[in-house]
Amino acid sequence: MNSGSIPFGERANGAALDIDVLAYRYPDVAEPDGLDLLEIAARLYAPPVESVFRLAVRVRELESLRSYLADISGGNGPRDLVKLADGLFELTFAPSRRGPVLLGVMLRDVERAHVRVEYMVTLEPHHIGRAISALDSVLR
Repeated sequence: MNSGSIPFGERANGAALDIDVLAYRYPDVAEPDGLDLLEIAARLYAPPVESVFRLAVRVRELESLRSYLADISGGNGPRDLVKLADGLFELTFAPSRRGPVLLGVMLRDVERAHVRVEYMVTLEPHHIGRAISALDSVLR
């Protein structure tokens, strides 16, 4: 696993999401394959709101996200909901035959304050390809 950023959308075009993979949560603990916990910072941009949610996700969750993105990389494919961080971070994908993929982002924080943010990001095929490439770099 390598640290890195996984971009979804572009800030210049409106709403976007960046998932920054920071480090292993417990670097000295050996976990079964795919179950290691990773510290992430989910950076949301939905003008006028900008925020950062710090969460822990399993390597297996990012592998599942990468696999699904590969399935819809041409813009077509089944709708799906990808849950990360024990359901505190949800990505809902709605591919269409003509046009972009709509990505619904939902982030929750229940530790210090009860916060819930939901917004939409429009993804073109090149955005999906860029996210797949970034996930490949992180998961090496």
